Amino acid sequence: MIPLAMKNDANGNNSFAAPFSDTINALSLGVATAESATVPAGANFCIFSYTTDIYVNSSATATVPGDTTDGTASELNPTIRQVTAGDTLSIISPAASVVTLSYFS
Repeated sequence: MIPLAMKNDANGNNSFAAPFSDTINALSLGVATAESATVPAGANFCIFSYTTDIYVNSSATATVPGDTTDGTASELNPTIRQVTAGDTLSIISPAASVVTLSYFS
């Protein structure tokens, strides 16, 4: 697994551009059906990409939230998150969706 390392641009400023990952998993989500993704060994970061809105929960089964005011709602459309190898991410979408998870050390 390659590290998530940002390089400087021609002016010496951080480019904030991630390299291509060598560890990418994909899920084909059905309508309102949660699926699980286990974070692979060596992963510290995950970049999410998706074709429709998704909700992700790292501590419980993801749901498409209604009124949730107790702090347990699933997160809408995360971009990049710190992860721990072996953890399980639960992902759901209100519509059919393809999700890719690009992992970095």
